[in-house]
Parts: sequence; structure tokens; C-alpha cells
Amino acid sequence: MMMLPVYLTLLCGAVAMPFPSWINETTLCANGQCNKPNSMYERIADIQPGYQWNDAGGYCGSWATQRAVLSKGAWISQQQVRDHTHNCGGHDSEILSCNIDEAWKNLKIEYDAFDFNKEPVPQTAAYAKWLKAQLVQGHVVAWMIMWSGQDYPIYNLVPPAGMYGHVEPVIGIQSNHPLNDTTVYDDDVVVHFTDGGVNTVHRPISTLPCKWAGMGKPADCGEYSYGVGNPYGFGWAAKGFTQDPKPYQLAALKIQPWEREPDTRSGEKPEPLAGTLTAYELTPGATYDIYRWDSVKEAFTYTNEYKKITFAATTDTYVYTDDKSFMSEGTTYYRVVKA
Repeated sequence: MMMLPVYLTLLCGAVAMPFPSWINETTLCANGQCNKPNSMYERIADIQPGYQWNDAGGYCGSWATQRAVLSKGAWISQQQVRDHTHNCGGHDSEILSCNIDEAWKNLKIEYDAFDFNKEPVPQTAAYAKWLKAQLVQGHVVAWMIMWSGQDYPIYNLVPPAGMYGHVEPVIGIQSNHPLNDTTVYDDDVVVHFTDGGVNTVHRPISTLPCKWAGMGKPADCGEYSYGVGNPYGFGWAAKGFTQDPKPYQLAALKIQPWEREPDTRSGEKPEPLAGTLTAYELTPGATYDIYRWDSVKEAFTYTNEYKKITFAATTDTYVYTDDKSFMSEGTTYYRVVKA
């Protein structure tokens, strides 16, 4: 699939600021991370990067959730993500490892999560294997990363909670080995956004683990400014949606404007968004319906009032541009199903 860009980062943790004081854009793009490497095989979700809200600890977990579900054909406002869970230690309902499951379940997101509570530590190898397995299936992963130099845990939480300072969407993987090979190779590359820019970052999977000296001590991620998977790994892979009784086609949503969602928390007014849905893996000659729901409660109620169009596939993909916009502060779900 085609890949869109990202780069610039926001801290999402104990303090909200454009960058942690020890990080700048030069270090974030060091070692060629902003340049796409040449690999024989890849699977990368065709979704858009952009900027999170920087209020109340940072909305990185909400933004990573939002971008993950775009890859499955839905739009969810950053505030809606927080509104569907509880406060477990951050700024109001800031998305952390202790409340993201509740948010995703309440938003009807079907997902697979790395079991950081039960996996023996260090979790480096197990996490890398889990992460690769999700990415080769085309699932976007919301991962929680450590900043090099930041003390952990954040918010006086008890590990494994609080062993991260930022959340990002990981959108794909590159490898010099066939993607059905489950072995994790040192030169496998994970591809991710940062929640704060329009470039894409590529990171060898073998370079991800950081070191941590213990309670209240900073992480050391070596020559990199961030890392994951040591001693704990955090990841939630968006697979689709629950409470959906029908088999459905893979579909991804793009929006216009796409770069920034109006920050209603800071008083900005929401705006209408135009949606373009691309359906994949269609059977030429088959007939499909596209449905749209504009609330979590209504989602996946297959009645005619929610049907947008019926079309006959001529190729294995179909692009649908919705003639009706939806508001940025809400939730909108699309589904492509056989008629």
C-alpha cells in the first residue's frame, strides 16, 4: 500500500509540552529514521498522519486510537475517546494502560492487546514477536513508548502502569523476509507516526528496547530518543469492530481536512469533515452495500436508513467519496458488506 508521511513529537505523560526538553526534531529524525529504507516486503496502512491535541497531559492516546480506527473505516474524535473511559491516574480520562481497554470496548473496537500484566519480564522478545504478528496482518497498533531521560513510572503509578511517556500509532512493517515468516529479524523495520507532524518514522525493531534503572529513575534508550519493550511492552492492535453481525470487507477512511482536528477542549469550534472510503479485497462482479452510522449506539445496525449506496465491484478495490460530511467532534463508522 502507499504510505503517507509524519515527524515532530509531543510529550504525552506527566507534563504537556511541544517536546521534552532533552529532545529536538534533529534527534528524532537522526539515523535516517525519516527516510524510508529499501526492503523486499512491506505492509503499511494507507492512513493520514497529523497532530494530537496538547491539552491536559496530551491527547496522544486518543489520537493514536483515532488514527488506528481510520484504518478500519471509522472516525472518532479525540475527546470521544476520553469520554468513553474513566480516570485512572492521569489528567481526567487521559488514555493510559489502565483505561485504554475500557475506551476501546466502549467504542466497539475489536482489538488484540499485548499482555504486559502476565508476560514474564523482560518482555522484549515476546513484545517484538507480538508486534510483528499484528503489523503483518495489517492491524495498526497503538504503542506506548518511553522517552530517554524521562523518569518512570509517570504520575506516581505502580509498574507496569506508568512505564511510558507517549502513545503513537504504528502503521506497518518492512522486512527482507516474507511476511509469513514469524521470526523477528534484527533488520525488520516498524513504521510509525508520532502524533506531531507529517512525516513517517522507520525504526529497526532490534533498536527499540530501552534500559531502566528502577523506580523513579530515567530510561536510557541509547542513541535513540525513545523506545519500547523493556522491561514492559505496551500495544493495542485495532482489528475491526465488535457487535458487528455481518462479514465485512477491509476498508480505510481518509478525511479532509486531515492534518489537525479542531481542539474543542481549548474552545475551538468543530468543523465538518469530508470522508473518502476505500474498500479492499473485493470480488469483481459482486455487489456490495456501504453503511454509515454517526454514533456509537447506532453503529452496525443494518437497516436501510443507514445504507449509503450499493455498488457492483469491477476491480478488487472501490473508492467512495461521501456526499455528506460529518462533524469532527463526533463518531462516524462505515462498513462495506456484500449485498
